[in-house]
Amino acid sequence: MREVLKRMTIAAAVMIMSAGLMSCGQNSAGGQSEQNIQSGQSEQGEQSAQDTADAVGTGENTKDTRFVILHTNDVHGYMEPSGRCLGMEAVAQLKKDYEQQGYDVLLMDAGDMLQGNAFASYSHGESIVTIMNAVGYDVMALGNHDFDYGSDVLEKRMSEMDFPALAANITVDATGEPFAEGNTVFTLSDGTKVGVFGLDTPTTVTTSAPKNTAGLTFTSGEELYALAQAQIDELKDGGCSVIVCLGHLGEEEANKGNVAKDIVENTEGLSVLIDGHDHQVEDQAVKDREGNDVLIVESGSFLRNIGILTYEDGSFTESLAEAGSYTGSDPEVAELVAGFSAEIKAALGETVAVCEFDLPWDAVGGEGTLADLAVDSIYWQVSQAAAAAPDAAILNGGAIRASIKAGEIRLQDVCDVFPFNNQLCTIEMTGAQLLEALEAATQTLPEPMSAFPQVSQIRYTLDTTVPYEEGELYPGTTYHAPAAPGSRITIHEVGGKEFDPEATYTIATIDFLASGGDTYYCFAEAGAASKVYVGYLDSDGLANYMKTELEGTIPEIYAETQGRIEVIGGK
Repeated sequence: MREVLKRMTIAAAVMIMSAGLMSCGQNSAGGQSEQNIQSGQSEQGEQSAQDTADAVGTGENTKDTRFVILHTNDVHGYMEPSGRCLGMEAVAQLKKDYEQQGYDVLLMDAGDMLQGNAFASYSHGESIVTIMNAVGYDVMALGNHDFDYGSDVLEKRMSEMDFPALAANITVDATGEPFAEGNTVFTLSDGTKVGVFGLDTPTTVTTSAPKNTAGLTFTSGEELYALAQAQIDELKDGGCSVIVCLGHLGEEEANKGNVAKDIVENTEGLSVLIDGHDHQVEDQAVKDREGNDVLIVESGSFLRNIGILTYEDGSFTESLAEAGSYTGSDPEVAELVAGFSAEIKAALGETVAVCEFDLPWDAVGGEGTLADLAVDSIYWQVSQAAAAAPDAAILNGGAIRASIKAGEIRLQDVCDVFPFNNQLCTIEMTGAQLLEALEAATQTLPEPMSAFPQVSQIRYTLDTTVPYEEGELYPGTTYHAPAAPGSRITIHEVGGKEFDPEATYTIATIDFLASGGDTYYCFAEAGAASKVYVGYLDSDGLANYMKTELEGTIPEIYAETQGRIEVIGGK
C-alpha cells in the first residue's frame, strides 16, 4: 500500500562540517574513475574515520554508519519554485543543510528529468543538465522521457553531466555494448561503500516515440531480474555494504512483470529501491526472495517533494521535504534558474488567447476539458492543412503534460501542454482496427493509463466492470492486444455517423501514436501504408486553433466535458 509520508520540517544547520565523499564510477563494460573530496575534519576525526573504514572494508554492514540520500524523480523540467514546486534552489540548499549537520549526503534522481515542459524542451535538456551540475547531483537513472529528443541527443546530454547516468538494462544492438553505465560506487567519509545501479522501464520502447530507441534493447521480465541480481552481486563483491537500485520502473498495472516490486521480489541483497515513472509518493516495505524487507520509495513528481532517506543504525527511514513546508533556497542556483527562465519567457512570451476558467490536466482516466480542447485543435489543424478533413482525431491523454490557468495563455503555456514536439499526421484504418485501438488503450481502467484515448468527432463508452481479456503480446512491446475487441468498448459515432467496423476511417493524430507509441500497435500497422504528415507540430496546432479559429478567446463550451466519452464503473 502506498501511503502519504509524514511531513518533515528541515531544521536549520547546526554544525558547520563538510562531509567527504569519494565517488568511484564502475561501467559494466569496464573502466573506473575516482574522485576524492576531502572532508573538513580534525586530525583526530580523520583517524576515527580511518578506523571505521578499516572495520567496514570487507563490505559488512556497520550500525555506526550515518548518511542521507536525497532523491527526486519525474521532475520533467520543473526547475522554478511555485506554490506546488520546490524548485532546484531548494534541492541545492537541502543538500547543504544536511552536509552542515555532519551527514554524508548523496543526491540522486530516478529519471525523467530532461523533458516535460517548455523550460526543458527549449534547449533539448541542456539547461537542465547545467542546473543539475550546479545543484550537485551525484547520480541519476535514465527514464523513458529522457529519450524523447532521441538517443543521440541523450548521449550528448550525458556527456555534459558531472555525474553518471545509469541504466544497466539497455544494450546497443549493433555492438552488444551497454548504452549507459550500469552502476557506480560511492565511498563515504567513514569508508562505507554505497553501490548504486540503474534500471529503466522496458516500456520506454513505446512510452517514448519508438524512433527514439531504435537500435536499443531494453532487458525485461525474467532476464531483467537476473540482470538486477548480477548487479547486486557485482557491487557486493566490490565491498559495498549498502546497495541501492535507482529505478525508473513504477508500479503501473499495465507494466506488471517489469515494475519495482517485481525487482525486489525476485532478487536478494538490495538495501533500498528508489523509484520513479508512475509519479506516486511511495514508502513501502516489500519482501525480497529471501523474505527480507526492502524499502521502495518514490517522491511524487514535478518537485512537489524531495525524498529524504536517512540511514542510521543499519537501516533506512524515509521522509519528505514538501513544497510549502521547506523554504530553503540556494541563491546561486536560484540566479542560474532565473536566467534560463528569462531567456525562455522572452522567446515564448506571446499571448495567444485568454481564458476565464481553469483548464485542468485531467486526461488519463476519462474525458477532460483541456483534453477536449487539445484534441479539437489537432482535428482543426489537420483539417486546414490536409487535402480533405479527417473523420476524427485521437490523442493519448499522456501527451498532455500541464494545466492551463485562467487568464492570459502564452505560447510558453501551450508548449508546456505539448512539450514533445509531436508531428501531426493522418492514418487510414478500418473500424475494426479503431475498436481494437481503443480497447487496448483503456486496458487498465479504472486505473489511469497514459494511453487513454481522448477524441474529437468520436463518441464511445467504456465499461470497466467487464475485465480486460489479454490476447497476444504486441510485437516489440510490453502490452497485450485485446482478446475480444468490443467487450469493454462500444463506439457509437465517428465523424457524426454511426460506427461501422467495416468502414475505412481517416484519423488525425500525432506521430507518436501513428508509429505505435503506448498501446497503439495497430495504429503503426495502419500507418505503415497510409501515414501522411501535414507539416505542423501539436503545439502549432493548439496555438493556431486558439488564435485563429477561437479568435483568441477560449469559449465556455470548454469549461465542462462534452459527453464524448462515458466511463462505466470509473473511479
